[in-house]
Amino acid sequence: MEQVLYKLPDGWEWMQLGEALDVRDGTHDSPKYVESGFPLITSKNITGKGLDVQNVKYISQEDFDAINKRSKVDVGDILFAMIGTIGFPTVITDEPNYAIKNVALFKKRQDDQNMDFFKYFLESPYAIESMLAQAKGAAQKFVGLKVLRSFNVPLPPKVEQKRIVEKLDALLTRIDTAIEHLQESVKLADTLYASVLNELSTGIDGEKIKLGKLGKIIRGSSPRPKGDPRYYGGSIPRLMVADVTRDGRYVTPAIDFLTEEGALKSRPVPKGTLTIQVSGNPGMPAILAVDACIHDGFAALVEINRESISAEYLYFSLLAVAEQNNQMAVGAIFRNLTTSQLREIEVIIPSYEKQLDVVSKMDMAEQKVKALKAELKTQLDSIRQLKASILDSAFKGEL
Repeated sequence: MEQVLYKLPDGWEWMQLGEALDVRDGTHDSPKYVESGFPLITSKNITGKGLDVQNVKYISQEDFDAINKRSKVDVGDILFAMIGTIGFPTVITDEPNYAIKNVALFKKRQDDQNMDFFKYFLESPYAIESMLAQAKGAAQKFVGLKVLRSFNVPLPPKVEQKRIVEKLDALLTRIDTAIEHLQESVKLADTLYASVLNELSTGIDGEKIKLGKLGKIIRGSSPRPKGDPRYYGGSIPRLMVADVTRDGRYVTPAIDFLTEEGALKSRPVPKGTLTIQVSGNPGMPAILAVDACIHDGFAALVEINRESISAEYLYFSLLAVAEQNNQMAVGAIFRNLTTSQLREIEVIIPSYEKQLDVVSKMDMAEQKVKALKAELKTQLDSIRQLKASILDSAFKGEL
């Protein structure tokens, strides 16, 4: 799909990025990583707030020099994520000490070029959406050098470029500040919920009982081999780690489905069963909203006495200690809770009436926090739309 151009004001012209700027990219090879050396920046290190150099791999002096022969980054250059998440143009302000891999690099052709103008254009919705329309790849989008070099940018006279940048600096600084404040408010809403949960869980009188004494803990199971049509692709839902979020206690599996034969090789449990993640986010509880099987990244608590134990109360109790359970988990990359560890987790069990009272109070807290976050999301969406509108207007000569 080709880029759709629009009519420009008098004095403006369309020019390909490859003519306006020197457009390159980093290495496509995979150099040997070392414990210490020079950072190798990839698309994942380019964020909307600049470069994230906390999570990088390191390369040797030899590989650093080899990569920088063709793609050395200098102050004033623009780095641009070209694989996975497309965009996040970043103007380099500090002297670089790194090399780049699968990252687009825009360099000046003339000393007096205003790189902030190009940076703002590259983050405009028009530019990103047009590039995505030309991107390749299904699972992971990729914008190649050919697309970037031939991509058209609307160029006003340099005096007008300077005016646009100054206007955008003033407007977007205030908008970005407002976005940061709203995002912080969302975090505070989560903190409020956590504080209510902690207050209720620590202020309860009752008997401490281990999970293994409340019922039977069973582990999930996955039919092998994965993807075998005898087992997968049917109509029986199977709970996956990605199904579970912190947005609600009930979960309906919507990612993976088994055949009847596959369900026999998995672990079917009924609606209302309390599940606990043992990998991914160890200790995170959820209650099944439907009959389903469970993936081997889960355990389930079954055969509990429903007349004296509320599954919802146990959910909130486990949610309160989820981080503690997470710290108990073992494993290098994907930490895991063992069945033995789960059996030893202690929860305070008050009277059944008190359990229901706790659930009722958490219901009210949950509803208030959800309403607050929904309102904050609406405000965030509106202000982001305003930012997008301002950026697009700027490059149509309407700012």
